[in-house]
Amino acid sequence: MLNPIQELQQGFEFRSVLIIDDDSTLTESLSRILRMFFKECVTASDGEEGYALFMERFNASNPFTLIITDLELPKKGGLGVIKEIRTHSKIQPILILSAHDESSFMAEAINLDIQGYLLKPLAMPKLFDSLEKVFAMKEVESSLSVALTDPLTGWKTFSQLDQTLKNKEISTFTIMYISVNYLTNIYTLIGKDYADEYLKELSLVMESLLTDQGGTFYRCSENEFCLLFEEKKLSYAEALGNDMVSVARYFNISGRGIILNSTLSIAIAVGKEDLIVNAKRALETLQNISAGGVVIYKDENFEKYPLIANGQNVLKLIFNALENEAVIPFFQSILNAKTQKTEMYASLIRIRGDSTIYGPETFLKIAVDTHQMTMLTRAIIRNTLDYGRMLNPDSLISINLSGNDLNDDGLIPYIMFCLEKYCISTQRVAFEIVDGVKFITSECALSTIKALQSKGFKIIINDFGSKSCDISLFMAIRPDYIKLHTDLTQRLEGDPHFLFIIQKLVDIIHFIGAKAIIKHLSNAHLVQLCTSSGVDCLQGYSIGLPFEVTREE
Repeated sequence: MLNPIQELQQGFEFRSVLIIDDDSTLTESLSRILRMFFKECVTASDGEEGYALFMERFNASNPFTLIITDLELPKKGGLGVIKEIRTHSKIQPILILSAHDESSFMAEAINLDIQGYLLKPLAMPKLFDSLEKVFAMKEVESSLSVALTDPLTGWKTFSQLDQTLKNKEISTFTIMYISVNYLTNIYTLIGKDYADEYLKELSLVMESLLTDQGGTFYRCSENEFCLLFEEKKLSYAEALGNDMVSVARYFNISGRGIILNSTLSIAIAVGKEDLIVNAKRALETLQNISAGGVVIYKDENFEKYPLIANGQNVLKLIFNALENEAVIPFFQSILNAKTQKTEMYASLIRIRGDSTIYGPETFLKIAVDTHQMTMLTRAIIRNTLDYGRMLNPDSLISINLSGNDLNDDGLIPYIMFCLEKYCISTQRVAFEIVDGVKFITSECALSTIKALQSKGFKIIINDFGSKSCDISLFMAIRPDYIKLHTDLTQRLEGDPHFLFIIQKLVDIIHFIGAKAIIKHLSNAHLVQLCTSSGVDCLQGYSIGLPFEVTREE
């Protein structure tokens, strides 16, 4: 099986990249790395030269596979270059490379359809993730967008679906948006030949369920398909969808000693405008992917958050928040169990959009999946330290970091810059590793934690007592605080005898040399039980609701 680097190298001989940056040292270093993945690596030291090189290749019908550009360039700025490129090509993949997370640049960049925003100093995992995204996009573009028929299933492609939906003579469509769950994993882990074989057989089964009601199948992406009817057929589509889900659940193919199967998640929408968007919105509400299921889009189900209709609008919400300094911390008190005084304030990320405050359940998954968390993390660090100055100076301020954040080479320099700006001591700040230890597997992540500790920051590790609990790694890190997993609190609420287990876990935490925090305490009875267990700190709505700090205070 190929490792991730080898997978990225596949197709190397057909790729070219243009790097536009006036930092010759960085350009040379980045070129050496990119030559592993691109046969041709071209560089330009200013915006005008970079744009001229793009036009030369574009006019010759041989565009670059990827363009990587700095924002601050001589002669012509990076955004100016991108705007001019977009007048000629809407699909040219572009990555921005910059030393600053300037929100005004980023907000404008999203409207120019860039594929990623990389911060200097460059973190290799972020670069590789961005390359993977670009290569996958190019592969799908070449195989599906250009072709009129998908060679594997024989179905029409997304470009034809888009054209059909624009047909003004048809007033109403019924669409079944079908996601083949885990198919991407089959492609990645088992191999393309096996996955293609499974998909081809599955497509024949799906076709066989279609009666004389008409309908046309389309392959929209690697693992998403559509069945379109040119009139309202909601009842039939719902019955057909349930049949597809049931059959797929038990359908499998076996060959060459490997059995493959999957499930289907199907969303149905009826209408004319925003049909695909509405179907995707409904698809995201299905909770049990392992079993699959059918969901029907209804307007009233999406009235609560009309702004966040789809991933694109969520990204706009994120970038508008960054531009308008609307990534805000809400603080929640964590009490010392013995003194009942606030030991620390946990900073919880929120986004203000118009008059609404959005919690992380709204935007976090999209931010992670599109590799935008670096900017959100820096914004919440900056604003937490700014507003945290107004809180009790005897209490710690806790800021969340994910496993991905720990692989950001520029994280610690940025933290130190903010501390100096707001005149806050490292002794007042704690960083909570929200993913727990199970994601702290890379040498870079461990090194970042050790570096934070060496500068005097406190470290909090989350989710102790969950399914993955590496005691040896906890011992190696020696955190200052360890939070018990939420499941433990829920078990205790249903069974007070579970208190014995919590007491033993607290003993282990104390043996490691850390303080134990129990969270999600929702009522006074739970608080009383947990206090008797020997935990050191208490967190939850029964302890204190999250609150916003305003400058007027």
